[in-house]
Amino acid sequence: MPLQVIYITIALLFLAVLPLPLEFYSLLRVVAAGTLAWGAYRNFGKKPLLLPVAYTILAIVYNPVMEINLAREFWIPLDLATALLLLLTKDKIAG
Repeated sequence: MPLQVIYITIALLFLAVLPLPLEFYSLLRVVAAGTLAWGAYRNFGKKPLLLPVAYTILAIVYNPVMEINLAREFWIPLDLATALLLLLTKDKIAG
């Protein structure tokens, strides 16, 4: 995955703390789930397993097909934590 896509995902996750239209959050789910699923795919089989498991869980949470509906108070810290995780581990996804 190109590094630019990861940076776009990070930017969208940081923007998600703002009150934006519902369509933005739908787009965010698609982009975040795709990036996180790719990160899980790239890292399974490597040690330690913590990172691919975290990517997998977050990909499930951001899944746009079977949505998990949480209150906004839960999404904001989750979006920020996911953005930070991607920022800190971007080299393990890019390739």
